[in-house]
Amino acid sequence: MTSSHSNTVTLESGLIESISYIDGTFVITDGQPYESGPTAKNKGKGVWEITVNCGRKKSDAVAQKFNSLAGGEYHEYAPKGGGGTPDELNFMFGVTVTFSNAAPITLYLAQGSYSSTNNWWIGGQNVINDGKPDLVLISNNLPTQVLRMSGSTSEFVFETLAAGVRKAALASAE
Repeated sequence: MTSSHSNTVTLESGLIESISYIDGTFVITDGQPYESGPTAKNKGKGVWEITVNCGRKKSDAVAQKFNSLAGGEYHEYAPKGGGGTPDELNFMFGVTVTFSNAAPITLYLAQGSYSSTNNWWIGGQNVINDGKPDLVLISNNLPTQVLRMSGSTSEFVFETLAAGVRKAALASAE
C-alpha cells in the first residue's frame, strides 16, 4: 500500500518577501497519494519552508514535465545528486517567489532521489546553471542582481554575490 509522507524543502534568503504555490502546477507519479500542499511558511530570518504531504515514487513522466517547464539543463540545479537533468522524479510544482527590489519570478521545485535519500531540484528561466548555479533577479525587464545558489538535499540557499562578480555575471546574462 502506498502512503503519504511530509516532504519539506527550505529556501533561504533575507531577500525573499513571499512565496506562493501556483495553482494547477502540482504533478505526481500516477497512483501516488496526495493529501495537501504545497504550503509555504515564513519561518523568520529569511528561512521559508514549503511542505507537501504526498507519496514518493519516481517516474520519468514527472521528470519530463519538470525539465520541460524549467527549461532544461542550463536552467536546473540540485545541490546534492544533481548534474544535467533528472531522469525520474517523485513530484513537482511551481511557485511564485517575490524578492525585494525585483519582479516576482516563477520557480519549479521537484523531489527526486539520490543514493538512499530524497533530493530536491529547482528550475526556471531565472535559474542559470553553467557550472556555477545562479538565480538572476529581474526588474523592468533587466537583470538587477545575481544570487549564487547552494544547499543540501532539501535546502536551497541564495547568497548575494560581491559587486564585482555580480556585474560580470549580469553582463553574461544579457
